[in-house]
Amino acid sequence: MGKKLSTYYAEPIGWGRGHCEIHMDFKEETLYIKYFDDVGKMYFTEDFSEKSLRYVENAAEDWALGVKKLEND
Repeated sequence: MGKKLSTYYAEPIGWGRGHCEIHMDFKEETLYIKYFDDVGKMYFTEDFSEKSLRYVENAAEDWALGVKKLEND
């Protein structure tokens, strides 16, 4: 289980897109993003092995702004 580092809310808030959280697994030294729907149910996890925190933050922000699409979106 990893530690949550930050949360990004989809824009515009309240339109049913949800939010995502960046997590760090310190044991495995890997970052991942958990995606949640508008009622808080997690529906997807994306692994970012070998990527920097800055890269993962950009991915989370891009998703929140609607630029990045997921397989489930």
